[in-house]
Amino acid sequence: MTTKTSLGRPSADAVGLAALAGRLEAWRASRRRGEGIPAELWQAAAELARIHGLNPAAAALKLNYYDLQGRMLGRPAPRRGRRRSAAFVEVPALPLPNRSGEQGGTIELVQGSGARLILRLPDARAKDLLPVVRLFLRRR
Repeated sequence: MTTKTSLGRPSADAVGLAALAGRLEAWRASRRRGEGIPAELWQAAAELARIHGLNPAAAALKLNYYDLQGRMLGRPAPRRGRRRSAAFVEVPALPLPNRSGEQGGTIELVQGSGARLILRLPDARAKDLLPVVRLFLRRR
């Protein structure tokens, strides 16, 4: 969006947008891989977006609309990068002593929603419990 004065010349705001676009292009040409846009360029882009509007400024400056919107609203820069995957730990099964001396045991299941199922079945076998476990873990 280029605004012009009544004499047909670009306004100072439009010149500012073009100048910042040039500064961003120069930075993009010389940056190292993975390096974020400097805070002073983000600040200037946010100020111009307040003047010209978010979408026209983001398009002219070739910036992500939502990142620029966040900067306009004073939110910190989004953290990008690799997410760490959850670690998986396998614990070997150990025989647990049963206070009553009976065979069998207790199974406790907890869903992500917080729902909990505790089964205390002294004579149950794994194949007998499988349908109950499947039913409990089935998504609702």
